[in-house]
Amino acid sequence: MNKSIELPSGKILNVARFIALLPPNDTTDGSYQLLLEGYPNPINLELSDAQTLKKTLELDKETAVWDKNKQLEKNQRAIEILGKRIQHFQNIPESESIARQEFFESFKKTIDSQRPDGQKLYS
Repeated sequence: MNKSIELPSGKILNVARFIALLPPNDTTDGSYQLLLEGYPNPINLELSDAQTLKKTLELDKETAVWDKNKQLEKNQRAIEILGKRIQHFQNIPESESIARQEFFESFKKTIDSQRPDGQKLYS
């Protein structure tokens, strides 16, 4: 979801950076806390802002009924891309497959050679 919304308080929020909306706890002033990717501190939101954000993200319990068909419609582009990638990797030549396997083996040796004993990832 890459869009901005305007909250009732006048704040404008880029929903693409949304991580979590934390409910108020007993020790705060009753405001929700909004966590955004790349922002070091939570943002305090009023109840009306939090309700608007929940509705925008379809998190409100009354409207949050998951619809399988709707979800599949939303994911059609991703499903097509994934299908093309699977088909591409199933049809790569044997020589390229062997080269990739040799590269990965070399990668594993390089990674393990740089890690101390007892912390090896691949051996």
